[in-house]
Amino acid sequence: MSRVKNPITYDRDQNSADSRFVFTGVSRTKQSFKDECDINNILRQFNVTGQLFAGSVQPQYGDFSGITDYQSALNAVMAAQDSFLALPAKIRSRFDNDPALFVEFASDEANKDEMKALGLLREETVKAVVTSPSEPVSGEPAQ
Repeated sequence: MSRVKNPITYDRDQNSADSRFVFTGVSRTKQSFKDECDINNILRQFNVTGQLFAGSVQPQYGDFSGITDYQSALNAVMAAQDSFLALPAKIRSRFDNDPALFVEFASDEANKDEMKALGLLREETVKAVVTSPSEPVSGEPAQ
């Protein structure tokens, strides 16, 4: 029977009973977490410690001094993603289409020969000459 709901005839309890879902199967919900999820326990713990539960993910730390703002970081990630996607599909599939795996592989000196075989590294590599401040660089006068 269809009823018109209006402020005068609306029965909240009856509407709840009409639209409820009764689950009769085996529950896959783990009841052992019910105390951890109870908002009253969470607030009680916050009142004692002053900190909310942080979860199981640990914070990651690193040297990100080269990134000055969010937009620069986002641009760097997008440029790296574009560079990786520009590689042939065969090479990308070697790294499960994951740029992080590629960066890890390319950062390891032991993989130099395989990178040459894949065509990712040229035979002629430019070596940077590192000099100490006391040594003059060729063409510069000594100070």
